[in-house]
Amino acid sequence: MVLQHSMDLPYTILFEERCGRLLLASRDISAGEILFHDVPGGVGPDNNPKPVCLNCYKRLPFLVYRCRHCSWPLCSSFCQRDDGPHARECQLFQMHSPRFDIEDYNKSCPWYNAIMVLRILWLRDNQPETWQLIDMLMDHLEDQKTQSKKKNVVINFIRKHCKLTQFSEEEIRHVIGVIDTNGYIIGENPNKDVDICGLYPITSILNHSCTSNTICYAQDDYTFACRAVVPIKAGEELTTNYLHYHYSFFGRSYRLPELTEHWYFRCSCARCQDWTEFGTFTDSLVCTECQTGRLVPTGEQWGCGECQQTRICEKVRQTLNNYWDLIEKTTDCNLEGLPELLPKLLKVFGENHYYILEVKRRIIESIGHYEDLAEVVLEKKVNLCRDHLLVQRDLAPGLSEYRAYISHHIAEPLYWLGRERYLEKRISEEELIQTMEEVANHLLLVIQIWGPFRQKSSERLAAEKARALLETVDAKYLHRNVGEEAVDILENNSLKTYENIHF
Repeated sequence: MVLQHSMDLPYTILFEERCGRLLLASRDISAGEILFHDVPGGVGPDNNPKPVCLNCYKRLPFLVYRCRHCSWPLCSSFCQRDDGPHARECQLFQMHSPRFDIEDYNKSCPWYNAIMVLRILWLRDNQPETWQLIDMLMDHLEDQKTQSKKKNVVINFIRKHCKLTQFSEEEIRHVIGVIDTNGYIIGENPNKDVDICGLYPITSILNHSCTSNTICYAQDDYTFACRAVVPIKAGEELTTNYLHYHYSFFGRSYRLPELTEHWYFRCSCARCQDWTEFGTFTDSLVCTECQTGRLVPTGEQWGCGECQQTRICEKVRQTLNNYWDLIEKTTDCNLEGLPELLPKLLKVFGENHYYILEVKRRIIESIGHYEDLAEVVLEKKVNLCRDHLLVQRDLAPGLSEYRAYISHHIAEPLYWLGRERYLEKRISEEELIQTMEEVANHLLLVIQIWGPFRQKSSERLAAEKARALLETVDAKYLHRNVGEEAVDILENNSLKTYENIHF
């Protein structure tokens, strides 16, 4: 059933019994195209923060200043802004003028869990059109077996302490559920010690796919941009990945329980229905019977395609738990022991298993300061990144954040590797230029994908770092003004689109 369609928009909102509302492409869409910008219904501190300023979100070490309208603690008179984020709850607090006495500014204060809820409830009487869109979002309260103490504290604070009885307990529980199910972490405060959460009425309609065709990211004004990462045909559903891009290569054994626990659904996307994970076998074990085949999940048990050997799910789960504990223990106690762990894991798991790839990712992250590294270490990092690129092309293709992440990690060691080999006359000038072209392509992808992100976010900083290296590569080796594309993106927000993806 079509709920909403505009000729100006590249999507139509539909309703289907299997998932409720969804977004469907109303025309062919190019990779890199911005599909929509979404203004947040509300923005606020994430769960359980210590006292913070409700305008700039800086931590409050003690009582510094009180809002002159409602007496809630703020960081200074400079944050006394009648048009700031605090204005919504401030308007509500003024109705009955409750006291706000915080005893210990070094401990989490449960009252702050109510702020985001109040900012959404405020919409009901002040922005009814936005409220209607958010009120339609799923709260999954029926899937929560018990009502948490945190929810009850929020309800009591709003209805009893603040006397805002115009909001029913049912309405408050619904809004808490909507935020828990649909809220996005969109940034951090200036000191990077408080996460900031946002709730977006259109973005929240996007359903999940483990290999999604869009990414969403926050911009400087906290609006969300939704961008196609691959070409999308008219009639295809627009999807996003609810999991962080670090988990793009994780297998069904991880994804299904994670999505069920946090979003209350069992994923049935194309990737989850393919036991081979699109031919990558990122969730396969070495068959102990024939040694050459791979055990993959086939429903009630795991089976080998070579010799038909089977293993019950519980035994596989025990194996996964035991080896995950070993990976975590090795990471915590001796990061340098991770390379030695790989041969042990390869006796149990397929070469592309997500445990193998996760260990490789952790090794990749541990290698830095490239100028002083031995060639063998640089080469190791480059090769580990290439292992990830092989699965990225199938599991998170196109302009995905997983691609930006790997390109970010491979570009600089590849640059130093090519440079040193040329200086030692072990590669020709032509081979050097080929290497620098590859480096430039990786850097441009980082800038193309992460460049539009919010200023001072880790992604944007990585894009700016990529620009600096790109300018060096171009000035020393390529001489074709490739830095102009970086300038267009980082300074003019001029993004490239692609009819096809070949990277």
